[in-house]
Amino acid sequence: MIARIQFSFVRFFPAAIFFGLLISNLAALGQSTAPRVPVGVVSDWTHRHLLYPESSDVFKKARLQSDPRWMQNWYLRHPEAWWPEYHPVRHKPAHRDWSVPLGTAIYEPLFDSTFTFSIGAQTGNGTLTAQDLGSGEMLATTGSLTVTGGSDLGTYALYPGGPGVTTSPAGAFVFDDLIFPAADPTLDTDGVVFAGAGKEINIWGNSAGNYSFYTYTGGTYTTQVTSGGTFTPTVNANPDPGGGQTFPAKFVFDVTQAPSCTSDFAVIGIPTSRAVVSQANIIGLNNLYSNSTSTGFCPTNGPTVTFAYTSGTGQVPASVVISESGQQIAYVENNSGFSFFHVLTIGTTGTNGTGATSPVAPGAAGGNNAVDTRVRLSPDGGTTNQSSTTEPFVVYTPKDSADVAYVTTYSTASGGSGYLYKIGNVFNGSAPTIIWSVAITAIPSTPVYDNVSNNIYFTDSAGRIDFVTDTGTAPTVTYGAVLASGTTSENPVIVDVTNQVLYAFFNSNGTNAIVVQAPTSLASSVSVPVGAATTTYTGPYLPDFNNAFYSGTGTPFMYVAGTGTGTLPTLYSIGFTGGVLNSSATASAALATGTADASPVSEFYNATLAKDFLFVGVSNNCVATTLGGTAGCVMSLDITSGFPTINATTTALAAAGGTSGIIPDNESSLPEASSIYYATKSGQTLVKATQSTLN
Repeated sequence: MIARIQFSFVRFFPAAIFFGLLISNLAALGQSTAPRVPVGVVSDWTHRHLLYPESSDVFKKARLQSDPRWMQNWYLRHPEAWWPEYHPVRHKPAHRDWSVPLGTAIYEPLFDSTFTFSIGAQTGNGTLTAQDLGSGEMLATTGSLTVTGGSDLGTYALYPGGPGVTTSPAGAFVFDDLIFPAADPTLDTDGVVFAGAGKEINIWGNSAGNYSFYTYTGGTYTTQVTSGGTFTPTVNANPDPGGGQTFPAKFVFDVTQAPSCTSDFAVIGIPTSRAVVSQANIIGLNNLYSNSTSTGFCPTNGPTVTFAYTSGTGQVPASVVISESGQQIAYVENNSGFSFFHVLTIGTTGTNGTGATSPVAPGAAGGNNAVDTRVRLSPDGGTTNQSSTTEPFVVYTPKDSADVAYVTTYSTASGGSGYLYKIGNVFNGSAPTIIWSVAITAIPSTPVYDNVSNNIYFTDSAGRIDFVTDTGTAPTVTYGAVLASGTTSENPVIVDVTNQVLYAFFNSNGTNAIVVQAPTSLASSVSVPVGAATTTYTGPYLPDFNNAFYSGTGTPFMYVAGTGTGTLPTLYSIGFTGGVLNSSATASAALATGTADASPVSEFYNATLAKDFLFVGVSNNCVATTLGGTAGCVMSLDITSGFPTINATTTALAAAGGTSGIIPDNESSLPEASSIYYATKSGQTLVKATQSTLN
């Protein structure tokens, strides 16, 4: 009985404190200690969707602490336990430490579209995946053209370019790959280019109902049709799941020792088709704690690209997941209508790429020992086409021995459908394999796994919260009630693992954008309006909570960037009564002065300063008019004492097109070691910025 009591005490005691005391006591007794095992921590999108608020219930604690993600989250909620010799922090205004170009990446919502054309004798059809640039413009990023009548019959792939005017590979055409689904003509005077079989095809429009079809082969124009006709894209009502709200991911090699300039790294997928010698689709950086004047903790002039790979042939449009060891990365590659789940072992020898526009292929062909394994995401791993712009959810197990992943795919045909997959052999050194797949009757969001209920949760394009219970064999889907009948968003849920509560967020229930709270059983729900319904954007995106929610001390609030009047990003705070969300927001304030989209919000509590901060980005018209009045930006807001003041003087940094999801890392007195990481949506950069009032 005594042994059991001691074991329970050790299990519930915060690990960093327990192991520190153990090592200290052994040293004091003159006993030898075993080699120190590094305590690595991953900060990625999953830690924003699985929450572990404090609880005094010892049975809940015992249940939670069997999950490796509980320990990861404990460190992320207790940054004072990181690098303990480097506290307290100093006050310092927010500033940008560095930014790294990502090539042609544009972190905006993706839309699938189909098109038909009839231009003189030339007829055909095709598909396009496009990014929303705002103002009615969409940039086609992948796709295909099938010519069924006239000359040059066959199928050709979209050649990526734009949004600026670009010259085609053979030099025959200028193009920008822009389409305008709400206007006629739907192509501008530069149009789109498709290539294949030694040919280039340029389709463009120069006035309403007047389109041109040109082909070029080896110096000869084989077809020139300028006799008008039609080019008609049909943009599906459902933007691709994910909404462009990717997150960078960060790995810290050991939170109990000094920061590592070589082993700590950040990684992000790039949502643009890779080019063999000129465009990476995944990039990693070390020397993170640096700045542009070489005066940071890491003495370099900004970060160092530790790898830049061309993985597969498609885009990496969503967030990546890092293994607990920091040696591997899991992500989804999306092509035009088909997709792959990847596990990449980062190379340690040879050439691993030096920048987003100077990448290499993983493996021997790239002169390195990186290993890139993948499995096609179709019901049986075969050739059935399914797109995927969602993140994989990886279930960590000790020593990465039996990690599995859950991932979703979708098709927009016939009103929309999809699949949920369970993938095995994720981080154990073997090639990933499909364990099972299950069909879904609507387009699914990114999945989130809860190890208490053993359920995988996702929202869908019908405005529901659904789940699949992992029984170990072919499972079935439990569909929830329709909560948002007007929705076009498929945003992943938040799971409060401690209290077994879900949160979901939809852009329209026909009247309002809403936040929904429900038990993991889905037996009931509470909906809270956070602005007018909108189909222009797919937010509200991921909310976050104040420190009182996580610590169990004080008055808890949810913070969410809602829709305001429909296209005016607005911060809302929502309170709780007995653990249940109140029926209306307690306070709100506009984050922009005009039409814009917002990022997910990210909270960070600084224990040394006893300050609670909230970070959020907007795509343009930032309320902080000191940035110029129409700029996109990222803002730092103080929510320590309640709802923040948001006005023209709010602390903000310019961010072209707004920001992706934002990852805060730590509090520290070291130069450049307390930061946030994000991508600029149209600025095509990965940015590290010092947190407001932190160093």
